[in-house]
Amino acid sequence: MDSDIGQIARLLAALPPAPVGWVEAASELPNAWTALDLLYEQAAADAELRARMVADLESALAESGIAPTPRLLAAARTRLEEM
Repeated sequence: MDSDIGQIARLLAALPPAPVGWVEAASELPNAWTALDLLYEQAAADAELRARMVADLESALAESGIAPTPRLLAAARTRLEEM
């Protein structure tokens, strides 16, 4: 088992560093998810906002300062369907 962990460590060390864009995107995700949660709380209390989100989710996210990435859009659509 220790040799498996050592082998995994050597293989990981041999990998090139992650692209800068990936690192930046990963560091921004927690803030995006927090902002999305806040937007959903607002939409739950505001029928007009909820209607805007249903009509044009990408614009509603962008207007709220949330970059409408494919992953966030998919998650947002799923949550809208649950509302």
